[in-house]
Amino acid sequence: MTMWRRAILGVLLSGVIGTPVLAEPPAGGTGAPSDPQVRELQQKLDSLQKQLDQLSATQDPAARRRMMEQNWQGMQDYMGRMHEQWGMGYPWMMGPGMGGCPAMGGSESWSLPEGVTPEQYRQQMLDQMQRMHEQMNTIGQTTDPQERQRLMAEHWRGMYQNMQTMRGMGWMWSGPMMGRGMMSGATPAPSSKPLPDPDSAGAKSVATYCTQCHAAPQPTLHTAQEWASVMQRMHARMDNGWGEGIKTPTKQEMDTIVAYMQKHAR
Repeated sequence: MTMWRRAILGVLLSGVIGTPVLAEPPAGGTGAPSDPQVRELQQKLDSLQKQLDQLSATQDPAARRRMMEQNWQGMQDYMGRMHEQWGMGYPWMMGPGMGGCPAMGGSESWSLPEGVTPEQYRQQMLDQMQRMHEQMNTIGQTTDPQERQRLMAEHWRGMYQNMQTMRGMGWMWSGPMMGRGMMSGATPAPSSKPLPDPDSAGAKSVATYCTQCHAAPQPTLHTAQEWASVMQRMHARMDNGWGEGIKTPTKQEMDTIVAYMQKHAR
């Protein structure tokens, strides 16, 4: 799959989920971090690690919530620095309708996932933090600029995927198109949950058309009003022939999909 087609696919998926999908880093980029900059990033990781340690040692519920929010925002700030300094990610992730991806310099922040407990959060982030430390140590030992840049992109991508999975977007990493270079080197996340009312015409149409590129999105990702515009954009992009071998639903089938998603929307 060419870089252009990967970019088109990412834009297409962003319209469906309201959250950016990461492709391979663009060739050339904006350079790799120097040794002092790598050490600075390692120090930032150490600071994020200390926050998790403090979370474990604190018992007050309100204080633990504040610590989780502080750490969650710190992770986004870390990713944003990597984008601003070394061009990790893609510029189109800040396109219309994206809502301002915080890790790409956007004005909005991802809110802390609802329902996550301090222990669940800490365990998820500890696992991620261990991988981040290992990756950054490898980056620090790498002298070739191109290889260091590639490892940085992999480092950023792993963080992004982990945080999106925590936000309930694990279904993004499933589907036939995901094995064609979009997320190479990334560990697959759990597949999507079963669709509600699976024997209905709407669910079957979603399974037929939406899963050509990714796992079926849950209707609760959007409100009923949002689904109308989301599916309109989706249909227009599919109808424009963005990818080879992609089947486009008829108007009647599209109406069925929209009605189904709106019926089960959040």
